[in-house]
Amino acid sequence: MPTIEQVSKRVFSDNNWLKKCAIGGVLSIVPIVNIVALGYLYQLFIQGRSGKGISLPEWDDLKTLFLDGLRFLVIGLIFAGLPIALLTLFAEFAFDGNFARIPLVAMLFFAGPLMSAGLYLYSVKQDVADSFNMDALGIMLRKAAVHYTAPTLAYLGVCLLVVSPLGLVLIPFPFFFGGVFYFYLMGCVYRDLELKARG
Repeated sequence: MPTIEQVSKRVFSDNNWLKKCAIGGVLSIVPIVNIVALGYLYQLFIQGRSGKGISLPEWDDLKTLFLDGLRFLVIGLIFAGLPIALLTLFAEFAFDGNFARIPLVAMLFFAGPLMSAGLYLYSVKQDVADSFNMDALGIMLRKAAVHYTAPTLAYLGVCLLVVSPLGLVLIPFPFFFGGVFYFYLMGCVYRDLELKARG
């Protein structure tokens, strides 16, 4: 399985990496159009899932990127967006002050790995129902924890560093830029787990 450093070297070896990431960051700000940027991240996840070396796609096939983005969005809402929203509401009513943030921190950490596990299960047969295999999700989250902890903390760190001083308005930039590395690595993490399970 590749390391963050190896993936970074590969990304930065692309002469157009900054342009490609900047396009993704800008597209991420615009509602509806941001689905295309999600499709870009989905394609990187699939590269990792299939064991290919990371290669930043071009922005030329917008239709495919949009359709892939819809897949990413649906799985992301189910496995990350909805749990975070529900936990936030529950925590606000159940706890006072800073205690309300404690469960949210844990959910923010697990949202990426859970969503990625759902994406991985979906990508096998392109069937959303497959992503709801709770036994498989539980096994994936447990057995891959040692491999997804560092990338997840790094990704959250990148996003939170920008949010703290600049606010939520600019979160699409670190979400996309960090996502380029994160979702590729998560595809690799779960692929590695699957290969080990097969023996």
